[in-house]
This record gives sequence, structure tokens and C-alpha cells, in this order.
Amino acid sequence: MADPRTSGTASLERRSESAEHSALRASENRYRRLFEAAQDGILLINAETAQIEDANPFLIRMLGYSHAELLGKKLWEVGAFADVAKTADMFEVLQSSGYVRYDDLPLKTRLGALISVEFVSNAYDCDGIQVIQCNIRDISKQRAAEDLVRKLSMVVEQSPSGIVITDREGLIEYVNAARLIASRLGRDAVIGTNAWD
Repeated sequence: MADPRTSGTASLERRSESAEHSALRASENRYRRLFEAAQDGILLINAETAQIEDANPFLIRMLGYSHAELLGKKLWEVGAFADVAKTADMFEVLQSSGYVRYDDLPLKTRLGALISVEFVSNAYDCDGIQVIQCNIRDISKQRAAEDLVRKLSMVVEQSPSGIVITDREGLIEYVNAARLIASRLGRDAVIGTNAWD
């Protein structure tokens, strides 16, 4: 007959192990969902072999490559990374420093379209294996909006008509070249003065 003092302890240990296993599984599921639901592209790369070990669904949609087309390839073997030499150099920097950031890196989709991305990568240890996590954010719309603002600014600045921008109180914040020529004053003499005086 089993000793009631030890059989109760063994049962308690099994329940404790089961609870720990359930907590671990729940934690893994939460992190997997974060990876899969992220609205930025994420690549996981083996730091030693430079091979892609995983890519999240957002990156797959962004670039148009299948999961299978990315897995096992080195970063610079994927057609998306248009500049092979720059990508290989970036990987070397990442391996030595553990971090790399590019604010405007061109990637090529499977169909050949170029998109601007912000590319941030860091290396870390995962159970004795060095892993590189690349976070890739599509900034194409942001760049297009910035280009439009730049073009509109040039139109205003180069307009043959004098243009004055004021704040709510009528203080001048901006004047274009045509208005400066007409006023025969320098920009510093006009900015901050009242447009109605």
C-alpha cells in the first residue's frame, strides 16, 4: 500500500508541473499571436547561418513571397533585398554590434515594385542560439506624403503671385519669394510682423 504522505506530494507535484506546462503553453500562444498579428513585417534569422527561420503573415503579404520561398534562404538571397552588397554588409554590422537601423531601405516586392521601409534589427540569445529579429515597417505612404508636401512647398515658393501665411492673430509666419520682391524687404524683416499693419 502506498504511503499517503508521499502519494499526496507526488500528486501535488504532477498538478504543479501541469499548471506550469499550461502557463508555458499559454505564454507561447500569446507570443505567437503577437508575431502573427503584428502590423509590421517580422523576420527571424539564425545569426550564425544567416538563414531566415520564420516570417510573419504581414511581411509575406507586403512582399508577395510565400512563407516557403523565404524559409531557409539567406537575407540577401531573397529578391526583396534589392541591394545584395548592402544587405550582406548590414548583416555583418548586425552580427558584430547586435543592432542595425535603416530609416529608408528600398525593398522589392515579388512583382518588382519598390517600397520604402524602416528596417530595425536586433540580435539576442534564444536558448543558446543567436537569433536576429528584423522589424520591417512599410513607410511608402509616409514617403509619398512627404514628397507631396515638398512639391507643394516648391509650388508656393516659386509662385509668381505673392503668398503670405499668418497665424490666427495675423502675425506673418511665411512669405514666398514673389511677396518679398514686391515688398522690397528681407524675410527676417517680415516674419513675425502683423500682416494687417
